[in-house]
Amino acid sequence: MIYWGLTLGLPLLAFGGAIFVSIDLAKRFSNWFENNRIVAAVLTVIAWFWTAYECHIIGIAAFDNLLKVFPFQLWIMAAVLSYLTIIWMSKNLSVRALTGLMMLMPASLFRTTHDFRPPAGTIFAPIDIFIYVAYIIAIIGMYGMFYPWRAEKFLSILLAKSVRAYLFASILVIVGLSLIVVGFMY
Repeated sequence: MIYWGLTLGLPLLAFGGAIFVSIDLAKRFSNWFENNRIVAAVLTVIAWFWTAYECHIIGIAAFDNLLKVFPFQLWIMAAVLSYLTIIWMSKNLSVRALTGLMMLMPASLFRTTHDFRPPAGTIFAPIDIFIYVAYIIAIIGMYGMFYPWRAEKFLSILLAKSVRAYLFASILVIVGLSLIVVGFMY
């Protein structure tokens, strides 16, 4: 759980901290991220190969019959789809790829948190923070995957006024610290 605490908590903590240090710095980083083709390509390749991995381990016969006709089919498809996505969908690709990863992350996280769940009947356990955050991340990921331009616009609206920006930063810092602390508890 330490891995997940740091993997999820540190980026939230860092971006929230960057907003507190300088809203303009956070805006510049956001703009750089949205327009960087190298970041977009790297995140796209990671997202497609992670998708291939999830399809490989899912264990549903209908998927396996379609996606495992010949050896390495999934990995070849991931490579081809990575290339096609990068050349055909370059607009908003960094945000689309990041939110695609946000949709994939809960499956891996839930495989880990399952081992730490308390006995049935427990109303709340600290591990539930990871589960709640994972669902929120998945919802944001689904929305941002299909509407990345709206996700970019929403972030720019949050960072446009200092009160909103500091409130957003506070939420990011609190959630990030909570994930890190809970991750070290298990």
